[in-house]
Amino acid sequence: MKFGAGANVIAGESDTGKSYLLHCLDYIFGADELKKRIPQAEPYEKLSVEFQNSAGEYLSLVRSLSGGDLSAHKCPIASIVDGGETIANRRRGLSKAPDVTSILFPFAGISEAQLRKNNNGETQRLTIRTFLPIIIVDEVSVIEENSPVLGTPRFDDTARKRMFAYMLSGKDDSSVIATERKAIAVARLNGQLALINDLLAPLEQRIQRNTTEPADDSIDKIDEAITRVSDGLLVVENTRITLMQEREDAAAVRVKAETQLLAIDQLLTRYQLLSEHYTSDLDRLDFVSEGIHYFSSLQEVTCPLCGQSMNEDHAHKIAQPSADIYIAARAEAAKILAQRRDLDDAIASLKRRREARNAERIIAEDTFLSAERRLTEIVQPAIANSTAQLNRLNARRLELETTRNDILQAETLRSLKARIEETSAGNSRGKRQWEELPGDSLNALCKEIEAILGEWKWNGEGRVEFDQKAYDIKVDGQTRQSHGKGVRAVLYSAFVIALVRYCQREGLPHPGFVIIDSPLTSYKKRGAGVRGADTTVSQSVEVAFWESLKSISGDVQVVIVENKEPPSDVAHTVHYEWFAGDEAGPGDRIGFIPETTTSTSEAERI
Repeated sequence: MKFGAGANVIAGESDTGKSYLLHCLDYIFGADELKKRIPQAEPYEKLSVEFQNSAGEYLSLVRSLSGGDLSAHKCPIASIVDGGETIANRRRGLSKAPDVTSILFPFAGISEAQLRKNNNGETQRLTIRTFLPIIIVDEVSVIEENSPVLGTPRFDDTARKRMFAYMLSGKDDSSVIATERKAIAVARLNGQLALINDLLAPLEQRIQRNTTEPADDSIDKIDEAITRVSDGLLVVENTRITLMQEREDAAAVRVKAETQLLAIDQLLTRYQLLSEHYTSDLDRLDFVSEGIHYFSSLQEVTCPLCGQSMNEDHAHKIAQPSADIYIAARAEAAKILAQRRDLDDAIASLKRRREARNAERIIAEDTFLSAERRLTEIVQPAIANSTAQLNRLNARRLELETTRNDILQAETLRSLKARIEETSAGNSRGKRQWEELPGDSLNALCKEIEAILGEWKWNGEGRVEFDQKAYDIKVDGQTRQSHGKGVRAVLYSAFVIALVRYCQREGLPHPGFVIIDSPLTSYKKRGAGVRGADTTVSQSVEVAFWESLKSISGDVQVVIVENKEPPSDVAHTVHYEWFAGDEAGPGDRIGFIPETTTSTSEAERI
């Protein structure tokens, strides 16, 4: 069986070996014995598990089902040709021999780390088995009331707490000094108290000064006022844009009208010159006509050349074209008069067009000035007033927010001061105190869990806190243990999936995979000894849970083992295996153990 990057789902009938898969992984990760045996595995002699890291490298671990050491191979299972490197399932005593942890950690990019194992500051080596509660979640653990970090209560609770801190911060306890002198501890605590007092003094002064001022408003009221003023400002801004567009359109019309008026005036000037030219021509023709009239009235005289009377037959008499000239002059005058009438019509048409364009220019000018006046006298003052009002509201909101933050910070510092004073009193009785979990990283993890609960349509606000006493989460103020089995399973699943996502994104130590058995189906076997009501997961959460698997990043690997089948679209998106059991048809897989047996177990590829 192969698993891929991202989400993987194994579903099937009961007794098909789904839970046996988790026992096999527990065994390959160094358990002294295989805690569960099934008849279908009897023909098998060895268990082989193949891993592939983000660099594309392979690591195969092989172990006899009868127990003993393992063999490690830096190749896929199908390429194993020799016995490989022999490694122990775990180191014992002061041994430095290679074991599962020393092979797996470098392969997964996890550094060797030392974790504090008790209140005296003694340390022990971090191993892959310390990670088990948050990477392999069986069908019983997922619904138990135990912490998802600590798992089943045992002697190494401190180491697992420090493992969780190491995952959140990337810092181990190798620098811890096993014994701290009392004087040093007292000096350190006194220094912390002095620092807290220095931080508290200005906070308390500001709080006292701000709380003495009358405060009829609140952040909610300020937010409502800001919304109201912002909406009004948006309306005014839309009006400003409309007026600016109106002004721009009016300016364009005015420019167009003025351009046309200029062209018309030029044409009128030319036409006026042409009209004057026509008048001059008509005057000339009148003069010619009048001259012909006077010429025809002249008396006959003696020719100065020959001394004879200049009658019609006289050889030296000038031809008399007076009648023709007169007719031609009148014809030309009639033509010019017709042209001048056409010119007068054209001039009248241009004058009418000029009046129309001038009216358009006047209207456009009035529109432009009106828009300009409204912008200057109404809109701009309204914008300035609303902006000033928003500035005042934002400043007031900042004051209220600062006061609230000061109060919260002061409460936090007072609480921290009380704990330090309690610690100081405890030190006087010889009790050791250690650093708590990194606050910023813990808050970021809680935000990641909130995001997952949001993806799963959690019924409620989904506000997540981490209870450092119980080492478990609280959602909407309610502890995980106080819920029924079904909800406990969902919250456990959200915790471990969020942890692998957060660590992978932030480059923090984590093996990079999570396997969860029955997150949606509560384990109900008699005698299991799990307290709590058998509550079921709501249908909306279940649907959203399946849907969220489609978006799991390929940087991590999440394996869900369930009795329920996922929706078909989810099954086609994720890597999906169905164990059909006794109802298996041709081509179906019966269960984790295939029907045809061989001398070695089938590999699990992670």
